[in-house]
Amino acid sequence: MSGPQFMHLQSFSRKANVGGQSVEQVLAEASRAPEYSKHVADPRPPSLVYGVAADEVRRLHDEMVAAGGVEVTLKDGRTARRGIRKDRHSLLTAVASHPFPTELVLTDEAARTDYEKWREYNVAWLKDRFGDQLISVIEHWDEKRPHIHAYVLPLDDPSCSARQLNPAWQAKEEAMEVARAAGHDDKAALKLGNAAYRAKARELQDHYYEHVSLACGLTRTGPKRERLSRQQWKARKEAAKLTARISQEIDGRLEDVVDAEDGLERSLAAKAEEIVEKLDLADQALEKAEADRAEAKRLREQAARYAQNTDAHIQQQLDQKQEALEALHRQQREAERADLHRARQEAEQEARRLRDAQAQLNQDRADALRNAAKEAAHVVLELFLGVLDGSVRPRPDDSRIWIIRDDDLRERAKRLNLIELVKDTMKVLHDAWTQLSERLSPSEQAAASEQIAEPVKGAVDRQPRNQP
Repeated sequence: MSGPQFMHLQSFSRKANVGGQSVEQVLAEASRAPEYSKHVADPRPPSLVYGVAADEVRRLHDEMVAAGGVEVTLKDGRTARRGIRKDRHSLLTAVASHPFPTELVLTDEAARTDYEKWREYNVAWLKDRFGDQLISVIEHWDEKRPHIHAYVLPLDDPSCSARQLNPAWQAKEEAMEVARAAGHDDKAALKLGNAAYRAKARELQDHYYEHVSLACGLTRTGPKRERLSRQQWKARKEAAKLTARISQEIDGRLEDVVDAEDGLERSLAAKAEEIVEKLDLADQALEKAEADRAEAKRLREQAARYAQNTDAHIQQQLDQKQEALEALHRQQREAERADLHRARQEAEQEARRLRDAQAQLNQDRADALRNAAKEAAHVVLELFLGVLDGSVRPRPDDSRIWIIRDDDLRERAKRLNLIELVKDTMKVLHDAWTQLSERLSPSEQAAASEQIAEPVKGAVDRQPRNQP
């Protein structure tokens, strides 16, 4: 049994994407936290393959983000340091899946051996590509096929940009910079950047195939991707397994030669009197190696002939279906144009809706500010009237604290935090009225109070109260 390779790189931020995925969600799902494992029928804890567990990855990630920062230029030309935004992609993940069913790997020794070899090749490839930034590799056994998750952190980057660890994303940004430098607008630069991203992603998949899948007998793509017939797909899988077997045999024979040579060197150092015998053994080992190389050459030639015959058969089938494929491609292009047109119309409608909503929001905000100002003015006028009629006065033992008899007025003034703003004015008004009252008779006090309060009451009447 064999099948196509699957390896995918993706970065995440602390802010959830449109699919609800975030750093927290990805690592919690990897740890099989119950609230994030509902898609698995029988969740089981992951096995640690390399580095630290997923929970420790989260701790290292959070420490990295807390210590990180970026330099920004302010409007006045000064620079300032800002913390890492929640939408900055700060975790890079890689997932690779083996085509064997999980049940087969768990019950069949040969299948388990093939899987473990594939797993070792994956870890070696990840370490070679990401070095010390590869923090963890875990494996899951509770889904349809066994698979591994790798987690990479930009520990040496103060900006914590995990996207820069993705070769395809690097290619996109470089292509966009070159395009802008050449005078292209943002739309054209983005188009060129996306093309560079796709090309680099294909190159990365090719590199993964050459260094992992080829030695494990996996194909570069599946039958549906290339539209292969059942017979073509079977031939492709057999060729992949034959290539892997040849590679394994060559590696095994070369390891035998290396072991023989190492044994020879140890014997020469320990027992000088056995030099002749050891040289004979070395000659025999070299002769065996030559025979092995000749056998490996024969097997490679056999595989090449087999692949050539397979390719000829595939080419014949492709020639017969070329016209039908071209018609299908034309239909697909027309459908894609129609979909693009519909998507553009929907985007324009959504943009108009957002503009209308923003305008309404601005109007509501302006109305709220005007209403708040009116309410504040009304409360201030009522406080001044209270000072004149004695319902608002400073406490005798502490003039900094004001007594307001009207519960409603007290709550409104407290809610708007107006006492601290106008207490000095109320104090002046209270002291002036107190001094004036001491010189007047009761009837004169009432007349003076009415005369002073009249313009304030008029202002209150002209200023209708806004209900909160």
